[in-house]
Amino acid sequence: MRFLFLFACLATTTTTLGAAAAPTTKPVRVYIFAGQSNMDGRGKKSDLVGELARWAKPQADVRIAYSNSDQRGPYATDGLVPLEPGFSVPPGTKERKLPGDTFGPEVSFGRAIADACPGERIVLIKFSEGGTNLQNDWAPDKNKSLYPQFLAFVQKSLKSLSDAGETPQLAGVIWHQGESDAKLAEGEYQKLLTAFIARVRTDLASPDLPFVIGEVYDNGKRDRVRAGQRATAAALSNVKFASAENLKTSDNGTHFDAASQIELGQRLARALIKESSRE
Repeated sequence: MRFLFLFACLATTTTTLGAAAAPTTKPVRVYIFAGQSNMDGRGKKSDLVGELARWAKPQADVRIAYSNSDQRGPYATDGLVPLEPGFSVPPGTKERKLPGDTFGPEVSFGRAIADACPGERIVLIKFSEGGTNLQNDWAPDKNKSLYPQFLAFVQKSLKSLSDAGETPQLAGVIWHQGESDAKLAEGEYQKLLTAFIARVRTDLASPDLPFVIGEVYDNGKRDRVRAGQRATAAALSNVKFASAENLKTSDNGTHFDAASQIELGQRLARALIKESSRE
């Protein structure tokens, strides 16, 4: 199965691969989210009060399909559901309920993209698992890798759209991961991430599929990962970088708090919107 590809919108300009959508189908812009705990999200839904209260509400015009891995689940949505906080599975989760009590950057990302693409159908596909590294857990060809689960969930979600008469248009992959790779040698994270991006593009038959890399928090121990993230974005075409500068954590150095998750999601979206504005 091949899927159309395009950048995030400015409504008048898109770039597609493959045949044009048939008149009877409904095009859908699809954004894939993947990574470890800050992608899964540890922002507390209970902190969405005051100025953040608007983010606690469901967003009827953005849909999401979510799953974590079989390491602690899988916990997954029953197909596509309206976007809201809670598609996250922290360690120790025992009650099988979604949405839960924590959230990631998808909440504000989805809103920013929907606002930039008025009238468009927006779908997020999120597969994430905390405490996972790129060296082994996400490596496509390693034993017990999460990658086959990730790819299968993405393809299943895309097929569900096609089966419902919608035309999936791959618009980008959002990647936030790296905290568990802090001990890698200089330059190794860049090599691994470069290979990962190439493999995702190949397996999804989208050689120019945009990626946005979210920066890990600077706790003084992740300099090689952060350098690798920046270098990958600088070296590869259609790969952008979203900084974590001035964001705050809830646990002294790893997991972004609720306000920073909202800001991070907006930064990730702006990276795609800024790129599309040049087309």
